[in-house]
Amino acid sequence: MKNKLLFSVATLSVVVAVSAVELKSLSSQVDTSLAVQQVNWAENVEISINKDDNSFRFQSNGIPSHGFAEKYLIPNDVMSMPFSDNAADEFTVVKSAEYFKETQIDTTITTQPTYVTDTTNTSLGRIGVAITGAQIFNDYEDMERSITALDDNVVHDHVPFVDECNGHTLVNGTNYHYHGIPLCVTDSLDVEGQHSMMIGVLEDGFPVYGNQGINGVTVTNDDLDECSGHFEATPEFPEGIYHYHLTADEAPYMINCYHGEVSDSIKHGNHGQGGPGPDFSAVADQLNVSVAQLREALGQTMPPDFDKAAKALGITAQALRDALPPPQ
Repeated sequence: MKNKLLFSVATLSVVVAVSAVELKSLSSQVDTSLAVQQVNWAENVEISINKDDNSFRFQSNGIPSHGFAEKYLIPNDVMSMPFSDNAADEFTVVKSAEYFKETQIDTTITTQPTYVTDTTNTSLGRIGVAITGAQIFNDYEDMERSITALDDNVVHDHVPFVDECNGHTLVNGTNYHYHGIPLCVTDSLDVEGQHSMMIGVLEDGFPVYGNQGINGVTVTNDDLDECSGHFEATPEFPEGIYHYHLTADEAPYMINCYHGEVSDSIKHGNHGQGGPGPDFSAVADQLNVSVAQLREALGQTMPPDFDKAAKALGITAQALRDALPPPQ
């Protein structure tokens, strides 16, 4: 009995020691600049390292290096949700070669990401960049996080809303982005029995990977924290780094919160919207309120509480939704 007790105490000590090491690692800043420089970025991507500012600048034309599917479904009414229930006549079939457009992407991301305990929800629009020159979005098609792009995907007559690379554009043909593992990338990049290779960087500076962990073991949501991340060694960071994994088992497939320190503009959902952000002046005019009243009502959390915001403005929640730009 005494030996068993000693064993239990020793085991607990090891667990505490390991946890302490991991916490220390998480709290330490890691310089990602070398890994960012060495990643196999597509030809349409320009990377500029700023050592003075501890950041890198990502520029691309937004066109994924793997190309597009020939045709896509574009919803006629983006407010008609969920897409999985929509009939074929509620979509328009477009040819990507004729419809899709370049999108100039220019963002600056830290090369010294800082892990923080308090998480920040990712917003609609760009939350990161991929090595293909395309953008990384979160799981959702709407601000209220009720429509998961991959779960509510629909295919009519072999034409998809989201393609086999788990990507598509906005309804206007711009801002191609991923809502899940970009299989067109990972299928050619990752090796069986090995950890996934880095496929992008989130706006908080931490790297993004597919769903292969150490020794190629499939990573599921149960292996990750609330932001789809964990601390572990990777090919680019053999001593370990906090990083994100995209998964395939079930939602979340993407990264729905940041565990890294982010700027106020990201916290408030005003950064990386994949195009021009909402015109609050126009929305305020339509609702007959001031811009300050509108911003205060919507608050600083993403997604906003539409019912609470509408009550503060003295309007209906539906009127507020109708005035704001539709989900894309």
